[in-house]
Formats: sequence, C-alpha cells, structure tokens
Amino acid sequence: MEEYPMNRSFVLVVIVVAAALLAAPAWNFQDKKPIAAIIIKIVKDVEQRGGGTSGWSKALSPSELRAGYQVRTQDKSFAMIKFLDESKVAVREKSIITLQGEMSGNKILRREVYIERGRTVFDIKKQPTEQFRFTSPISVASIRGTAGGAGYDPALSIADLTIISGVADFSPSPPTGKSVTVREGQTGIVDSTGVRAEPASAGALLNNNPNSPLNQGNFGGGTGGTGQITTSTSFALNTSLTGTLYTGQGVALRISMANPPVSITQALMRYRNQGDPSYKTLSLTISGLNLSGIIPGTDIKAGTNKTFEYFFSMTGSNGKTYTFPENTPDVVPFTLPIKPKVVYIKIPITTPTGESRFLQISYEE
Repeated sequence: MEEYPMNRSFVLVVIVVAAALLAAPAWNFQDKKPIAAIIIKIVKDVEQRGGGTSGWSKALSPSELRAGYQVRTQDKSFAMIKFLDESKVAVREKSIITLQGEMSGNKILRREVYIERGRTVFDIKKQPTEQFRFTSPISVASIRGTAGGAGYDPALSIADLTIISGVADFSPSPPTGKSVTVREGQTGIVDSTGVRAEPASAGALLNNNPNSPLNQGNFGGGTGGTGQITTSTSFALNTSLTGTLYTGQGVALRISMANPPVSITQALMRYRNQGDPSYKTLSLTISGLNLSGIIPGTDIKAGTNKTFEYFFSMTGSNGKTYTFPENTPDVVPFTLPIKPKVVYIKIPITTPTGESRFLQISYEE
C-alpha cells in the first residue's frame, strides 16, 4: 500500500519532465551556424578572403560571405553586402571589414561588422532579440534597427558613428564604463579623450546617408564628373549633378559657388520629373561657398519622358535673386536623363502537358 504513492509520484515526475521538454523552444534543438551574407554589388577593385584561404582574391558579385570572411576595397572602390533579412552594409573605398555572427535555423542571433579601417554605411532591419554591432579596435556600436555610418581611422585613432535614423549605443573598447546614446542627426566620437556625442555636420549627414549615390556605388552622382553652370555675371556653380539618374535612387548634391557678386543668404533647387505639373523645392545647406542637399529617391521616377528637370535660385544679401539658367528657368530648365527601374513578375502557369512553369513579365517604372 505504501508503494502506490511513490509510483504515482514517479509517474508524475516523468510526465512533468516530458511536458517541459515539449514546451522548450524548437530552436534549442537546432545547431548554431555561421552568419551568411552576399556581395550584391562591386565597383572597381574589391577583394575578399576566408573559407580556409589565407590570401586575398578578387571578389565577384554575387558571392557568399560567412562568419570570418573579410572584404577589402581599394581606392575609389565599393562593395554592397546584403543579409538574408534585406539589411545592407556598404563598404566604402580603402576599407577592410570582417563579418562575424551566428544563426539558429532562420533566426539571426548575433551579427558583427568589424572595421579594421575605413567606413561602412548601413541600413539595418534588426530583429528584436538580435545583437547587431559595428566594432573597431577602439569602439563598439550597438545598433537598434538603424541607418547611418561607422568609420575608423587607424592613423588618427578615431572612430565615429553618425545616425541618419534610429538610435545606437556607442562606447570605447576596451570598455571604460562610459558610453553615449547616439540619436538621429548626431555623431558619436571615440578618441583619446573618451567618448562623446554631438550634432552631426551637414557633410557627415551626406556622407553617411544610405541613399546617397556614394553609398550606392555611384560616385559623383549619375556617371560622375563635375558640371559648370554660369550666368552672364560670371557667377558660376560647379555641381556634381551630371550624367544619368536612376529611378528610386537618391542623389547627394554638392555644389561650389565661384565669383558670387554678394554673399548668398538662401539657395534653392527646384526640380521635377518631366511631365509633372509643378516643381518641388529643395532648400540647400550653405557653408561658405559650398552648397549641399539630398534629392530623395522617391522623387526620381523615369515615367514616360525619362527626363529630370531642374534649376537653381539664389538670393543675395542685396535682396537680388540669381537664377540658373538665367532666363525663364522654369520654362527652359536644365535636364538629365533618368534610367527606369525594370520590375519582373513571375506568374505560375501549367502547360498543356501538365508541367508547372513560370511566365515572366517585365515593366518599367
């Protein structure tokens, strides 16, 4: 009679343990594996190494990267890396980065981009339970679903982090117990004095915006080069806006003024896709003789005419307005071609013989 309670207790213990095992998360039973990513774009001289090889080899697009792989870019070179969740990291010229991290099934547990030198610009779709960090020999940036850029200059022993959208924690490495929260529109700096956050300059915001042509591998905007625009008063603009624009791709505009007759107090760019009923207005940032601004990618669409129209309007300290072109700029504006984006749609079909196939349709937008 005394054994019955003991047997029942034993059975209950077994049931409880089994239930606990059944309730455990499925991913606990899956092996962890190295993080994976793909190089989706290469400009000029880009190299990689990893996968058991000690030497550098020419990188190709597309090619797979895994934890421990390195990417190196040379002068005026560029690489774009994409993760499975569509997060992207642009590797700017003269940079060396190392990819680290691990997954469990399709769940990303940890990602890290180690910057040995140079700059990365990122647009991260961070998962809620994931750790994503940009590190350097002297800094750690913990990202919380953020767009911006991180860099390290070994010659100056300075690391920086500029946030375009989102927020990140920035701290020295090795840890000192001090860190700063870098918010939208701010730059964090780690150097010999410690760590600090300050308002980002206009140049830093342009340089670290993922939508900038520089961070899409399109150096100088469009096909690159400098265009000069001059009025009859010898007032000239040297602008990076030349070549071809691309549907949905933003443009970081840089202009230098030459021989302005007076100080310029306001600078505007008016633009539209040819055929639109009105021009949009972009207020340009003035810094000495330099102007800058960003045309959003959502404002650039090839449409039927595949032409971008624009002109500039400057207000001087004397109250006078200077326009480029000088006469009727809204009627006869400057123009640039726009290359349309081609969208492909696959439609599943069944052939008369019963085979499954896809019908591919493409259109321009």
